[in-house]
Amino acid sequence: MASITSADVAREAGLSRATVSYVLNNTPGQTIPERTRRRVLEAAERLGYVAHPGARALRLGRSDAVLFPLGEVSMTYVFGHAVNACSAALNRHGFTLVADATRYESPEAAANAWLRLGPAAFIDLTLTIDDPAVVRMVAAGIPRVAADLEVPPGLAAIDVVSLEARRLQFVHVAERGARRVVFAASPPLLTSGKWPRLGERLESLAKELGLELAIEPVEQTRDGVVDAVARWVASARPPDAVCGDSDDLALPILSALTARGVDVPGDMLVIGVDDIPASRAMSPALSSVAVVVEQMGEALAAGVRTAIEAPDSPARYAPPEFHIMCRDSTNRRVLPLAT
Repeated sequence: MASITSADVAREAGLSRATVSYVLNNTPGQTIPERTRRRVLEAAERLGYVAHPGARALRLGRSDAVLFPLGEVSMTYVFGHAVNACSAALNRHGFTLVADATRYESPEAAANAWLRLGPAAFIDLTLTIDDPAVVRMVAAGIPRVAADLEVPPGLAAIDVVSLEARRLQFVHVAERGARRVVFAASPPLLTSGKWPRLGERLESLAKELGLELAIEPVEQTRDGVVDAVARWVASARPPDAVCGDSDDLALPILSALTARGVDVPGDMLVIGVDDIPASRAMSPALSSVAVVVEQMGEALAAGVRTAIEAPDSPARYAPPEFHIMCRDSTNRRVLPLAT
């Protein structure tokens, strides 16, 4: 049976071949009404039209792939959802997201692999701007889609985003009367090359809010969590609040505290980051900093489209928005912060 062509799609949709070609090829610089775009895509779906990737790339001078290097980021529940949201948003505009979590032996090896892919653009969230792989991609003419943030040297956009989540944690517990706060983090974070810069900024955020901050490594094991909780409870000046660097760490801390008879939130507040489903199922339920995943996916997709349609202009995406999910573990009366 003969394969379905764009001419078949044009007849099915009742539109010109040029219009159908613009939609199917996602041609930059063409303004197609959304209603017309849907009409073309629905006709293509009914007929089972599939573009030949090689021919399509030859016509456009690029592939439909959008590269998303994940770097050293752990694929947490929320980050996985953000990648899926970005993939779905890009797919609606004819692009395929390629999320690469490979741990390459060097930046040169990473750049070689990414350049072989021939992406239409790459999303820069997890890499530093001076990363050799980023420099090579930009030099090769691959549009870079960067966060609309001021990112200090040596850090990546995701680090700045993460600091905003920590700031919200600190504000939340400070409003509820906490003054001695523990930031509990997994040891790999505290031994990473970025930590001196991140730790300094974290301490600065706490100081601005009048908080006494202790940054402590906590192994995400039963013994690691139990030992940390025992140490805090036995301290002459126990913390008023524990801010976990993720829900995965905050949840066992909350469990260990309640097992020792600590009144949460009466004597100690606990809050995490990511708002994973288990946070809601816990008793007491865990407060958490949640990211608006759908907004992040749409913002990334919009940045990619801008990069492809106007490759000579800087392409930016709006950083993700956060909000506090206040539950049992911090459900205490809000107090005015000292100024």
